[in-house]
Amino acid sequence: MGRINNPAPTLTPREIQLLELLATGLSNRAIAKQIFISEATVKTHLVHIYGKLGVNNRTAAIAAVTQRRIIRTPGQQT
Repeated sequence: MGRINNPAPTLTPREIQLLELLATGLSNRAIAKQIFISEATVKTHLVHIYGKLGVNNRTAAIAAVTQRRIIRTPGQQT
């Protein structure tokens, strides 16, 4: 019943892509260059991601999506 009242956040494919790059340790600038968007757009995506995940920084975001098995971090065993 709790899931109905508080559903899991839905991340867009672009947000997941950004999180995967973030997990590799890339900076906002490097992520922007790699996926051909502005650094400001990366920051906007991060704000949306943080809100959806209920976190306030990139480390917590990576931990949350790794724990929820949305992404795998480099070197993570299956």
